[in-house]
This record gives sequence, C-alpha cells and structure tokens, in this order.
Amino acid sequence: MHEVYPGHYTQFVWNARAPTKVRKLLGCGTNAEGWAHYTEQMMLDEGYGKGDLKLRLGQLQDALLRNARFIAGIQMHTGKMTVEEAVEFFVKEGYQVRPVAEKEAKRGTSDPTYLVYTLGKLEILKLREDYKQMKGGKYTLQGFHDAFLQQGYPPVKIVRRALLGNDSPVL
Repeated sequence: MHEVYPGHYTQFVWNARAPTKVRKLLGCGTNAEGWAHYTEQMMLDEGYGKGDLKLRLGQLQDALLRNARFIAGIQMHTGKMTVEEAVEFFVKEGYQVRPVAEKEAKRGTSDPTYLVYTLGKLEILKLREDYKQMKGGKYTLQGFHDAFLQQGYPPVKIVRRALLGNDSPVL
C-alpha cells in the first residue's frame, strides 16, 4: 500500500495530470511520504483485509515508528535529546527493538526531516475532513483522492488552497 497502490507509485502516475510543469517536476516530502503513510491507514479503515487484526497491528506499528521519528527528529535537532536518549525513546515509547532504535536514532542525526511521514499524513487527514465539510452531501472519498492527486505533490498547504480556495487557512 505504501510503495505501490495506492501509495507512491499511484501518486507518481497521477503526477502527469498536475496542473503546471512546476508541480510535475518538484515535489514535497510531506506530500509524497504523507500520502503513502495516509494510504496505509485509509485502506484498512475502508475495509482492506476484512478486519484482519494482523494487518492493523502492522499498520499501527509502522505509524508508531513514524510518530517516534517525528518527536526524536525535532528533539535531537533542537538539542533537547541526545542520540542515546533517542535510542531509549525508540525502544520505550516506539516499541522498537534496540537495533532498529539505534538505526533510527542515527538516521535522525542526519535527517531531521524524517518527520515528514507523520506531518504529511496529519495534514492530509485534516484536509480530507475540511474538504468533506465543504462538499457536504456531494463528498466522496474517491472524489477527494482524485482532487488531491491531481495537484501533483507540492506542499500540502498548496493542495489545501487548490481544493478549498484561496481564503483557506494555511496550516
């Protein structure tokens, strides 16, 4: 779901329909990774796997890792967490085994933007809710996805303005 359908591959296929050359050529991590992360949850919410709890547990475990990245990345790069504290955070709060925790903490030292998965997913979920409210009885999940994907993958705040209008607050 994350890498192919309806994740990255699907989004990049839709990119050909982006409204401008700039949107076809430039992308934003919060949109691309956020979309792929969003689709993992959305597919299960919509019935994929017919309620298989193993699938849901796997999705939640991946989401928890990405949530831990969000916190550790910010904390390490603002000097509020050491690498060893990040390792312990991944183990205790992220429920990761120590080798994974060490790898994730090390990655966070050079990539503070590995928080884009969670940030993008949260932005997309908020946009979906606002879009649903705007559309009212005409809302469909497919309609939201089509409208979202048609924009390419610029920052989600740009997609928000395209879908909701220029007076939409930028998050």
